[in-house]
Amino acid sequence: MSSSSMNEFISTILAKPNKTSNDLQEIINKWHDDLLKNEDYLLQHANQLNQKQQILNKTTELFIQNQDLLTNLEENLQEFQLSIQTLKKYNDELENNSEQLNNESKNLLPNILSNHKIEQDRSINYELMETVDNHLNELDKTIKQLYEKLQINKDSSIINTIDDLQTCFDDINNLQESMKQIKL
Repeated sequence: MSSSSMNEFISTILAKPNKTSNDLQEIINKWHDDLLKNEDYLLQHANQLNQKQQILNKTTELFIQNQDLLTNLEENLQEFQLSIQTLKKYNDELENNSEQLNNESKNLLPNILSNHKIEQDRSINYELMETVDNHLNELDKTIKQLYEKLQINKDSSIINTIDDLQTCFDDINNLQESMKQIKL
């Protein structure tokens, strides 16, 4: 029964010159039925909100886990980049020392230079150092690209965005907790 038809029903009973206890009982029954319907509607709505909140909580947990992973990735990338720089430095020093050793060996040991095995080893050593140097440069480029893609250390970083989303989810969760305090 709609609200206006219920009001008409109640008005009709109240307009009677002689009201009986049955009339008043009918009004109470109509109000009771209407309250039960509203209670059912509110309970259904509360169940839907609860289900959505559970999904939202799971999503929030996933965002937090992803944020932790991104933070760890950022730290690992920084450490890895420092390691690459250190390796490049040592490789450069090794190249310089090898070159210096080669020059000194030419001056001090001219007969050894004619040894074919030593020349092969020297050539292999230079190629290896050059390959290591190229790989380190490629790795450095890749890490810089990764930093750029993730926008690490920038205001628009995905990590900052996840912080904002987490705050939003926390606010929604607090609202849900407040709603649970309302007794139906």
